[in-house]
Amino acid sequence: MKENKQSGATPEQNGVEESTKGFPVVTEQDEADAASFEMKKRNPDGSWVAASPVHVASGSAESAAEEEPVMQEPEEEPKAQEEPAEQTEAAEPEAGAPEAGEPEMDEPEEESEDEPEAPRKKSKGKRIAAAVVGAAAVVVIGFSAYVYSYSGIFPGVRVADEYKLSGMTQDEAQTYISAEVQSGIFNKEIKLTGKDLGTDSDKEYTIQVSDVAEAVDSATSAQQAYLIGREGNYFQRVGTVLNSMFSGWDVSLNATVKDGSIAGKVDEIAADLTYDPVQPSWEVNKETAELRVDTGKQGLGFDKEKAVSDLTARVQAINLDDYTIETYAVDQEKPDAKAIAEDVNCDPQNATVDKSDGKTVIEAVDGVKIEESAISSAIGDAKEQTYTIPVELTEAKIKKADLEQVLFRDTLASATTYYNSGQTSRTTNLRLAANACDGTILNPGEEFSYNDVVGERTAARGYRSAIIFQDGQEVEGLGGGVCQPSSTIYMATLRADLDVTERYNHQFQVTYTPVSQDAAVAWGSKDFKFVNDTDYPIKLDISVGGGALTVRIIGTKTVDKEVSLYAKTYASGSYKHATLYKTVTVNGESTTNKENSSSYLLK
Repeated sequence: MKENKQSGATPEQNGVEESTKGFPVVTEQDEADAASFEMKKRNPDGSWVAASPVHVASGSAESAAEEEPVMQEPEEEPKAQEEPAEQTEAAEPEAGAPEAGEPEMDEPEEESEDEPEAPRKKSKGKRIAAAVVGAAAVVVIGFSAYVYSYSGIFPGVRVADEYKLSGMTQDEAQTYISAEVQSGIFNKEIKLTGKDLGTDSDKEYTIQVSDVAEAVDSATSAQQAYLIGREGNYFQRVGTVLNSMFSGWDVSLNATVKDGSIAGKVDEIAADLTYDPVQPSWEVNKETAELRVDTGKQGLGFDKEKAVSDLTARVQAINLDDYTIETYAVDQEKPDAKAIAEDVNCDPQNATVDKSDGKTVIEAVDGVKIEESAISSAIGDAKEQTYTIPVELTEAKIKKADLEQVLFRDTLASATTYYNSGQTSRTTNLRLAANACDGTILNPGEEFSYNDVVGERTAARGYRSAIIFQDGQEVEGLGGGVCQPSSTIYMATLRADLDVTERYNHQFQVTYTPVSQDAAVAWGSKDFKFVNDTDYPIKLDISVGGGALTVRIIGTKTVDKEVSLYAKTYASGSYKHATLYKTVTVNGESTTNKENSSSYLLK
């Protein structure tokens, strides 16, 4: 069945001069067309021709042209003149005499005996035509009166495809839409389907209309319904009413959407339906000496903004048809041979200790070697899920079991300096810095930074003002005395033969260390650093008390090593210059190297 839908446009947008809720705007041509219906008649030979227009006026139909007079039927002959019933032969009529039941007519001259009885048939046709035209006129006038006088919404008008509004007033329709229609629609749901391309299966979801819609626009829909058949000229109005009656006419219905509600529903669906791609991964199997590369997996996504836009438009228009979410694959990255090689290639690493407790030993890591070109060649176009590639392994020297037996077994070196405990502010600073360094653990290869471990020296952290060296003078400064722990640690690292990576001397030679064995520090500018270049973890053990500061470096001795230090000094102008040398003796063999150079202002 053909459906007619109300556009929702205003009368003026539909080409009507003004809204015609009552009678339409009818032009003179409309009146002439409405009052004149063309009829057709059939000739004796069977052909059809146009008859004279019939005017419709005052509930009757009259021919526009002058009609031929209709011949009256002759009166019925008296019974006495009837032929006896048993008469076998009918009396022949006189030539030219009309047959019984026909009106007498003047014969045309020289009329043939075989000429058909046209006059009688023509007369009947005219009467029938007149009757048809009259009946049609009555129907047209009656239907026109119905169209222009009917006060309710015309039959066949409905809203939301299934709710009939026929016979209602505009106010009744508005009340009905805002109550029963809205309730019925809000109890419905929109079904959504999205395909998981990874499993080639469909996932289904629903959105309850009441969760996303606030209210329907009952006023506009009721007005549109009432205007069906009440806009346009005569023929437009009549045609619209007829279409509505026989084919139905659906009036649009709109709803207000709750802010953010549809976006929230789409986010919930996306959380279940979509997933991120699995990026390539790899690992080295030490038992088989193989590198295993997994190329990953595609993800799944869909355009959430489009889905929100589409569903919002559907809810607004009360279009509750099923909705298909258009999903698409999200490609993972292709395995990067260079990145894989950089990640897996490593030197062997000895077992280490967990610095959080200083006791738990972490297993060693064997060294791995593989060429980038070997990885690239094996993976190729990465169409397979996994690839295995041989690698070269190098075992670490010290395993977990080995380290557990010797962890922090030996004192590698120690150093002691002295301080005046009567200088309470300086002693407080010295103690705070020493305590911060006490217990610090360095696994093989790790670097110690004094400033990182001690932190900024501030009053909020308990540091006090004491004598410091600044711009060639002794002045009061916050944190004076923190250089003594750094210098004492430096003295211990020299004797443990550890690798010192950053060290500065003071502006003036200090009294608590031998010449050129001090380590000045300043927050943000000067730091003291060294690296644990042994094969085992080391730990700082620091004690403060009785005017003495002692630092011990505890680790694991692997060889008998002796370290001796001496300095060469000379004065030049306002400075005293010193060069420190370190002699290391291992298994009876000695090596002497320059350790540092220092320059001090002379007082």
